[in-house]
Order: sequence, then C-alpha cells, then structure tokens
Amino acid sequence: MKLLVKIKNKLIQLFQKKKQLEYETTQYVFSDRQRIDGSSTISFFVNNLEPEVSVTRTFKSVDETVNWLMDNNEFRRMLFSNLFPASNTVNHGCGVKEPITIANKMPGDIDILVYENEMPENAIGIECKIVKSESLENQPPKINKVSSLQKKGTQQANGYAEIGFSKVYLLIILLDDGRNYKSPNIMFRTKPSECLNELYGFDWNTKMNDDIGIIYAHVNQFTSNHINKTKGLGLRIV
Repeated sequence: MKLLVKIKNKLIQLFQKKKQLEYETTQYVFSDRQRIDGSSTISFFVNNLEPEVSVTRTFKSVDETVNWLMDNNEFRRMLFSNLFPASNTVNHGCGVKEPITIANKMPGDIDILVYENEMPENAIGIECKIVKSESLENQPPKINKVSSLQKKGTQQANGYAEIGFSKVYLLIILLDDGRNYKSPNIMFRTKPSECLNELYGFDWNTKMNDDIGIIYAHVNQFTSNHINKTKGLGLRIV
C-alpha cells in the first residue's frame, strides 16, 4: 500500500510540474553585407580573421542602441507590421520630450513614439531597456542588468501608461554576442533558451499595469564581424 501511495504522489508531482517556457520569436531576419571588389566569388556569413568589437560594447547608451535599431529597415518593418498591421503610413520618433513629458521627471523621454499619419489618437509609447549577454570560453553565459531592467523598466512603462497613449509597450533589447558558442551552424550561435528564464520568465504582471505589452528584440552577433556588417534581428510581441 505504501508503495502505491509513493507512486501516486510521484505521478501527481510529475503532472503538476510547470510547463517549460518557450522562447519563440515572431519574426527573425539574418543579413550580411559584403564589398563588391571584382572578385570572382563572394562569400556570405563568414568570419573575419581579426574579430571585430562585441555587440555588447558597440553602443554607448540606450539612445544610441534604439536609434541604430530604428534606422534598420527590416527591424522597422517587423515592428510596424505588428503594431499597425493594416497601415502603410506609420511614422516614429526617438527620444521624444516636451510637450509630452516634462524634463527631469518620470517617466523621462519617450524612447520610441509610433503613430499613424493624421491619427494621433492611436499613438503608441515604447519604453526601451537593454540587457547584454556574451558567450565566453568555458563559462556559462549570463545576462547582465536583469534586476535593474525589472525595476526601472516597469516603473517607467507604468509612467507611460498615465500619459494617455492608445497602447504602451516595454521593449527589452537583448544584445547577444554568440561568437563563442560551438554550434556548427553559425546562425544558431545564440544564447541557449534554457538560460533565458531569468529574463523571459519574469512575471511582469506583478509590476506593471495590465494593459502594458512586452516586446522582445534580439540583436545577435553570430560571427566575428561587426554587428553593422553581419547580424540576426528577432522580434516577439507578447
């Protein structure tokens, strides 16, 4: 009888286990730029002999990172098509200040303001935060600044919600240097999904207004090339 009880309890524990989170991207784009110099062949997605600077050290600020992303045609296309799927007249501004916000007061600048032409009532405010991950030899990967993101990002996003936007999002940008991962396919040299629970598994609803959405952007450096030359860009809106 005791054996049957133990087996029953084990089965209950098995079925009560929390389902493993899945980290899927809504869209993903790979790109590579090569100089045309008259050579008979051109190779794409290959490593430089001399590694370029890591994507985790390329940008000096959140503003610089956001401007770089929004200057990318593919990223804008992915973002706009998800936010305004029925519109082809979407505009945006970065680092928007007065008269929408007051200088030196929460929530600060509007990192990204997205709106349709002649429809300001549908404007969307996006607060942006950055986390970084760098693959290292013989060391498990870590994501930095997660706790700061969870605290400050949620506070500022809640401040956006009080302004009166039709929708507010917290955009989390993961700068992922995956060059030292050992996957034979270089496009899969990205932070392993089992290491992302600290970031993606956080219960945002306990800290933010229920109406605030989450956007995950993935900037992946999977070769030794500079991120401006070779990259992967992913987007997921929750």
